[in-house]
Order: sequence, then structure tokens, then C-alpha cells
Amino acid sequence: MKKIKNRERSIQKKFFVNEKENERIKLMMKKTGINNFSTFARRACCNKEIFTLDFSEYKNIISEISSTKSELKRIGNNINQIAKHLNENKNNQTESLMSDYQNQLENLENKIQKVVKYISEGEKK
Repeated sequence: MKKIKNRERSIQKKFFVNEKENERIKLMMKKTGINNFSTFARRACCNKEIFTLDFSEYKNIISEISSTKSELKRIGNNINQIAKHLNENKNNQTESLMSDYQNQLENLENKIQKVVKYISEGEKK
């Protein structure tokens, strides 16, 4: 490549794209009315703020939600077992089954309240 003395921009940048990306670039250039790729690339790269998101602090929340999901499945299972038992048997074990179900539901409610508190107030360190 021929070097031009006193050039304002003396550093060349290169990168590769696939067909789909190339078509997208052409479309964006057409939409913006910029015919020169260097100008387009410079504006696209330099005129926008780039930011990153760190989700590591939400690992505890995700873990709690996953745990809650598992408990909901178990509770659903218990409800199905209670319904099956009531349909098959007419004896009175219903009270103990419902008590067990109520305890699991309260436990789940406490966990959900902890997750909501964690999300709204942040983790206490």
C-alpha cells in the first residue's frame, strides 16, 4: 500500500466479516448515506459509547430462583399425589397431607420474600 506523507490518519485497521455481516454493513451504509467504508467504520466505532454489563452479582438471585422453581415442581407433585389419593381412597389422611403441603408452601413463600428483598434492597455484606 502506498504511504502518503502527512496523512491525518496513519494507522490502518483490518477485520474480517462473513456474508451476512457484509450485507448488514452495506445496508447500514446505504441507510446512513455514507459511501466510504472508512468513514462509516470510523463513525460506527468511535461515535458510540461501548459498555459492558456484569451480572456476577445476580448469581445468588439466579440460584434462589432456580431453587424456588424446583420447590414449585415438588409442590405441584404433592398436589397431584393428594388429588390422586383423594380420588382413590376415602380414608382421612387428607389432613396430614394438606398440613405437609401447607408447610412447603410457607417455606416457598419465605424464600420468595427473601429473593424479592434481595432484589429490592441489594445484598447485605
